Amino acid sequence: MKRSILYLDDEAQSLALFQEMFATEYDVRTATTLFEARRMLSERPPDIIISDQKMPEISGTQFLAEAAKEYPLSYRVLLTGSMLTGEALPEIMSGIVQLFIPKPWTEQSMREMLERASLELDLKRQKRETR
Repeated sequence: MKRSILYLDDEAQSLALFQEMFATEYDVRTATTLFEARRMLSERPPDIIISDQKMPEISGTQFLAEAAKEYPLSYRVLLTGSMLTGEALPEIMSGIVQLFIPKPWTEQSMREMLERASLELDLKRQKRETR
């Protein structure tokens, strides 16, 4: 079964590019608004949640914090072109944000993140099954 991804970004071009690059390997859902993203989360929780930091309605760190409360087993990634990693340090240290990727992202950086996320999700699943 394909891993599912929810990618929230107000830049439709970034979403379309991501969809084009990864839709054959992953179950990719994209949202340009907070409303769409919340609806998609409630319908079917994704394995991987990606959010741009600079959104009109909510910051990426706030959205990922909401998602972490509801879906703690998800792997959460923050994208931004306008923020230093240190500004998201509390969210990174608390485990809300598990990876930070600067924008503009490259196919290689996304592919590496997806591989890392898959490995970490597999490890979490194995730990749960052995308990």
